[in-house]
Amino acid sequence: MRLTDLLAIYGAGLSTTTAVWNYFRARPQVRVLLILAVGTVEGESQTGIGISIQNVSTQPVHIATVSFLYPFARSTFPDKLKYLIRFKRIPRNDGWCHSSLSLHGIEDGCPVSIEPGKAHWIFVRDEVLDGLLESARSRCVKVVVQDVLWRNTYSKSFEYPTRQK
Repeated sequence: MRLTDLLAIYGAGLSTTTAVWNYFRARPQVRVLLILAVGTVEGESQTGIGISIQNVSTQPVHIATVSFLYPFARSTFPDKLKYLIRFKRIPRNDGWCHSSLSLHGIEDGCPVSIEPGKAHWIFVRDEVLDGLLESARSRCVKVVVQDVLWRNTYSKSFEYPTRQK
């Protein structure tokens, strides 16, 4: 191999790597975190869950809706197969019930635009979560954030502890 061949290979590899890197940097991306939190509601300190929607991209992100997911029914293999055939994609959250925050009287501030490097915070009280998880199979909860182009971002599953009264 000559020096020019090595330089051509190096240039092609470098330009491909740069193009892929720029493609992934230009896509709007959010991260959704759930944590135990204390918030002030009507002048009183209350416990609950804090939802942090963080913009980790270099572009503004426009959020349309925020919803809870909780396990409602057990999904069997035939159910997963029917889902796969009908929608032509692998089921991620089958058996989980979607519930919009606005149905529970929670002001989520949506639609909202989140600037790069900024976050949007939503606080959910214990009473709302206990009412939501009353009919659930377990006390796990997830949050899904949907942007204006209907791309969904899911949080990790969060095991919400039972309150001591």
